[in-house]
Amino acid sequence: MLSTESGSSVAEGEPLGVLLTQLRMAQGKSQLRLAELLCAASGVPTVTRHEISRWEREERIPSRTWLGWLALVLDVPLDDLERAAALTRRRREVVPPRPATTPVGSRPPTSSTGGRSGDRSAPATAAGRPAGHTTVSGISDERIAELRRMDDLLTGPELAALVGAGLRAAVRRVAGRSRGHGADATDLARVAELAQLRAWVAADTGAGPRAPVVAPAVRHGLRVALAGGHRPLAGHLLGCLAQTAAEDGSGPAALRLARAARRTAAPADAATGALLWLREAYAAAVCGDRRACDAALAAAERAHARREPELDPPWLYWLDDAHLTASAGRCHAALGRPRLALPLLSTALAAPGLRFRAAGLVSVAAARAHADAGDLDAACAAAGEALLACVRSGSVRVLRELRRVEPALGRARAFRDYAGMSESARSYLPGAQDGHRVGSATARVSG
Repeated sequence: MLSTESGSSVAEGEPLGVLLTQLRMAQGKSQLRLAELLCAASGVPTVTRHEISRWEREERIPSRTWLGWLALVLDVPLDDLERAAALTRRRREVVPPRPATTPVGSRPPTSSTGGRSGDRSAPATAAGRPAGHTTVSGISDERIAELRRMDDLLTGPELAALVGAGLRAAVRRVAGRSRGHGADATDLARVAELAQLRAWVAADTGAGPRAPVVAPAVRHGLRVALAGGHRPLAGHLLGCLAQTAAEDGSGPAALRLARAARRTAAPADAATGALLWLREAYAAAVCGDRRACDAALAAAERAHARREPELDPPWLYWLDDAHLTASAGRCHAALGRPRLALPLLSTALAAPGLRFRAAGLVSVAAARAHADAGDLDAACAAAGEALLACVRSGSVRVLRELRRVEPALGRARAFRDYAGMSESARSYLPGAQDGHRVGSATARVSG
């Protein structure tokens, strides 16, 4: 038996993944906490809970250097970890390891239209319908997936109009069927999905949670989702509203909505559960409630670790390790914890799957964290990346977040260069064509 620093014991002769899990849990440490300890001990700020998870699932085996740091922070002999690592390598030679289900920065495979690839006769997803099913509303899975993929790449009135037209057509068809034989659960799920996407696209163009487009779309989607028995989708709708409220600065209201979203969604699939815990964590961070934020992040990690991507609802295709890392980093940045935030945000920004709007939001969080750490020139550099993301994505959400950070950058040596860049980009920023702009950095240049 191996003795841990807490006095409990774990079994010898275990492979490394099992041993690391036993040691960590015996000491009451989360994967995130172990990653933080490794960063502090080694002086390398890029170890995240995802790497710990890969070691514990034996998707990767740590090098001898990292085994040394693990022995230090877990207070166990290095020889014990090396024996466990050797056992794991021997097992991998006999039985090849199962590939990672959700590698950092990856996305589930998509078809040419943006939907999931694979067998179209697969079992029903968590949303309650077979993949690829075409509903009587005339809106196919492929078309909705295409709209979601478009939302990844662009924003603005054109996309809002496309989604709005799809929603109105689906509502008319469902209403027509209700007067006849009645709409089935699949039809209702389609309407609820389009309502969620309508609200989300509107929020990205600058509409707040109480805007004439956002709130009615969410209410309608909630009614339809619950009528069809799609509780996780209903929770997702409320969770989106919670995120919008949090980014609007309404922390207490966002936290109430996020908690209501979790209750509404229950019982939820692991992916939906992870996302709703992330919504709650961010709302708690905006409220300044560190304990509630940390608890929600830990719950999100546990739910994410239980995911089986092939069972995820189609509207959560984007929730991979990179976006989980980004969300955790944004929470720590909102709480004023730059030492925790910056390694997570850097890791997320390095992932190829994080693009456009998401990269902009993460860059803004990095700018805030650098400013809190006192590195204003690095903050200006991150703000510049966020500004470019605003141009690429057309996201008013990103621009508003950026304008909130800019006042903290005014004392930086690099701020004048950043302000000049902002002025040069003015005509390309969201809202420039219709005369609506969110603030200006140039107004804060001193001298």
